[in-house]
Amino acid sequence: MYQFPGLVIDLYQNRKIADAERRASDAALDTKFLKGEILDLQWKADALTIACQALWEVLRGEVGLSDDMILMKMEEIDLRDGRADGKISREVVICERCGRKGNSARKQCLYCGSPLSPENVFESY
Repeated sequence: MYQFPGLVIDLYQNRKIADAERRASDAALDTKFLKGEILDLQWKADALTIACQALWEVLRGEVGLSDDMILMKMEEIDLRDGRADGKISREVVICERCGRKGNSARKQCLYCGSPLSPENVFESY
């Protein structure tokens, strides 16, 4: 003979367990994906570090710049946003076509669609 309240509780608990198992499986997949993304970003950061070091060594040797000069320039760029935080911040860019302000993170004007020209060449890439 079935006890109806006990059966309902068992069904409810089984559903909760299945939901928890599904969420755990989804989290494991997300973690695996994010680990891959982190490895890709680390590879890109390493490649950029090597490129910057190579460029600096060429400039230092061929042009005669000093390490102090590059450190001062790095500090100047870091302080452009008023904070010494080791980050380069986005800048306000004025659209040449409509004259409205835009964010240097965008490639096109939000209002008229024309290409934006950020001051920082690396923001346009």
